[in-house]
Amino acid sequence: MDIKTDAHKTVMRDRPLIFLDLEGTGLEVQKHEIIEIGAVKVNSKRPFKILDKFSIKVKPDNLPAADKVALKMVGYSKEAWKDALTLKEALEKLDQFAQGGVLVGYNVTYDWALLDKAYFALGRQDPFYYHRLDVMPMVYLKLFNKRVLKRFSLGQICKYLKLERGESHQALDDAKATYLVFKRLFELN
Repeated sequence: MDIKTDAHKTVMRDRPLIFLDLEGTGLEVQKHEIIEIGAVKVNSKRPFKILDKFSIKVKPDNLPAADKVALKMVGYSKEAWKDALTLKEALEKLDQFAQGGVLVGYNVTYDWALLDKAYFALGRQDPFYYHRLDVMPMVYLKLFNKRVLKRFSLGQICKYLKLERGESHQALDDAKATYLVFKRLFELN
């Protein structure tokens, strides 16, 4: 059964959660592009067990348009990206990994905008269930009254909740951190 096209037959609660993070060549969606994809596939039932992980580097097509600060933040170098896949190849692999899952992210709007642009440019349909979850508003709702929190960045929230952060701006580490925050939110009263 293709759970993407049979959306009416499989409820959202029964679909895997795909905690996804993208790294891009900058923050301007129309100008910049995806250069790394990280994801963690999780069972949608407590205790939200990890089923699989996904990490891929993507060859940039328009490196001259990249924001130099963004490239430095993600650790981009020709050597580190020498085995990177084309965007088409990377999305084909993501399709297999994420088929029918619920896309979950931290401030998922940016990631979704880059993904949507990429799928549209390649004339492809994304593999995700049509609902998405954003962990950031969940954090905001649960932790709004914690005055020690000045911002609601993923790094600050991981520190506050004493969760392993991994390396900032590494797609798989950020996807894992988002998963850990999500899981912890279910433990908070």
